[in-house]
Amino acid sequence: MTTADPSRSPAGTESAWAYTHLPRGVDDADSADELARRAEDVLERFAPGFGARVRHRAVRRPSDLEDADPNLVHGTINGGTAQLFQQLVFRPVPGPGRPETPVAGLYLGSSSAHPGGGVHGACGWFAARAALRAHGPAGLLHRAATSAAIELLQRSRRDEERVSG
Repeated sequence: MTTADPSRSPAGTESAWAYTHLPRGVDDADSADELARRAEDVLERFAPGFGARVRHRAVRRPSDLEDADPNLVHGTINGGTAQLFQQLVFRPVPGPGRPETPVAGLYLGSSSAHPGGGVHGACGWFAARAALRAHGPAGLLHRAATSAAIELLQRSRRDEERVSG
């Protein structure tokens, strides 16, 4: 990281970052501390003396993550679930891989967008592709079709709410 951004650590040093996940349903501080200790043991086994060179260390426990961002319930870095109902039902527009929103020029590229959270960057990739497509050679036609589909969906939902409400 220091090679790309020298402000990450003092001259002549290097930053290292590692992360791991606790098992599902385990989010207490003691378990997080034990997992951090085990990760350091693995580093030491493959890089003897590494631990003695560490000048600073920070462990972010699940409660720390949730305190910093209430969307990260129990420390879930993906900000939600990747279960089927979240992927196909609770989206601003139907279908997976649709980062467009009703706001012109605004695309969802967060972990709450398809295909869900993780460290793969696919959400942002889908959003970037949509933005480039919308502003490419066929962009005007694509934006018009997407806007019409979103407007139709919103109108349909409003009508359903009026009938059922």
